[in-house]
Amino acid sequence: MKRVSNLFTLALIGLISVSCTQKKNDVEEVTSSIIPGSVEDFNQNVSNTVYFGFDRYNLITEAEDVLRQVAAWLNMYKFTSVTVQGHTDKRGTKEYNIGLGGRRAESVKKFLVANGVDDGRISTISYGKEMLIADGDSEQDHALNRRAHVVVVGK
Repeated sequence: MKRVSNLFTLALIGLISVSCTQKKNDVEEVTSSIIPGSVEDFNQNVSNTVYFGFDRYNLITEAEDVLRQVAAWLNMYKFTSVTVQGHTDKRGTKEYNIGLGGRRAESVKKFLVANGVDDGRISTISYGKEMLIADGDSEQDHALNRRAHVVVVGK
């Protein structure tokens, strides 16, 4: 009986050891899977989209708060470049919206540069109304589309 008890104890210890090792590996995998300064780091830890009013390209307070975080991250990782994408809702002509999206992207770039980011690390592009994220006709849909989006493009 004592031998069975010892075998049971050894088996239990082995099971606990395997379980602890598995937990440790899971934790290491989760904490080490995102490399600081990477695209994944930026996408997971930094808000990267700001919104605009109808027919506007000026930054509102909420947008500036988001862009301060973007600038801080970019200033921490000085070899990373970004593209600022300007977008509009689907109202208006294609030509007008390309211009408005460009002005939105440029206003974001100007803010980032004013907050210490080298302008050579920031490119801009306007998609106008070509890349809608909400295709409906409600004001909420339009508001979601009036945005600028910061995308990490490389080091």
